[in-house]
Amino acid sequence: MEIHNLPLGIKVFISPIGGPGAGLIPTKDGYVVVDTTSFPEHIQECFESVNVSPSEVFLVFITHSHTDHTGGISFFDCPVLAHKLTYQRVIKREKSKDVPNMPTEYFDGNNHRRDIGGVHFEFIHTGGHSPGHSVVWLPEASVLFTGDLIYGGRYSILSPANIPELVKALRWLPTIGAEVIVPGHGHLCGNDEVVKQLAYIETTWRRTEDHIAQGDGLEDTLADADYPRYSEVGTNLHGGNIKAMYKQIKKGFTI
Repeated sequence: MEIHNLPLGIKVFISPIGGPGAGLIPTKDGYVVVDTTSFPEHIQECFESVNVSPSEVFLVFITHSHTDHTGGISFFDCPVLAHKLTYQRVIKREKSKDVPNMPTEYFDGNNHRRDIGGVHFEFIHTGGHSPGHSVVWLPEASVLFTGDLIYGGRYSILSPANIPELVKALRWLPTIGAEVIVPGHGHLCGNDEVVKQLAYIETTWRRTEDHIAQGDGLEDTLADADYPRYSEVGTNLHGGNIKAMYKQIKKGFTI
């Protein structure tokens, strides 16, 4: 893991091969953790690299329900917060496991504001990547943890997403005024990455709409070599993203 130091003493762990990262935010009450990577041993390595004990953590926040972000929850013995929809999904999935990785509390609605040890947090529900997906905004540091709404410098995975909701969230993200964006995967970035990702999704969606309007099937649509390309990283997702859009457009979804 790469370690990046941000304002207010925030530390961010970024996987150099594009795996899920995590955030560590100091407060007077203890640390707040954003996401927990895929496995307890992964988040443990992160903590050992900065000489922090899990006992020093006041709160863990989970941006969404996917296991690559919740897999390290069992490393902690503190409250674990998520949006209600994320909480419900994870509880249903994990309750039968011997060592479950589950949130302990949830917030409902669109915006949960909380002051923790002198630091103001805003946990904002966006949906999009998954129904309960939420971001973490730290206005004093101008740092935004976007979870999997953003993949820094690489293709995003659109197959689990409600793409119109994702587009709505991406259109909103720049309005918050973040100077640093911590994505769910990939490198740290700014709003230029948001604009680029949004343009890729909107252009690909419109081109897919055109194929459907012309009566093209999925196979012919995927054969179109003139679709926009997002990055040299994660190109294996190119066809899957078009397929996800094709299916949602056929169901009547619009952006």
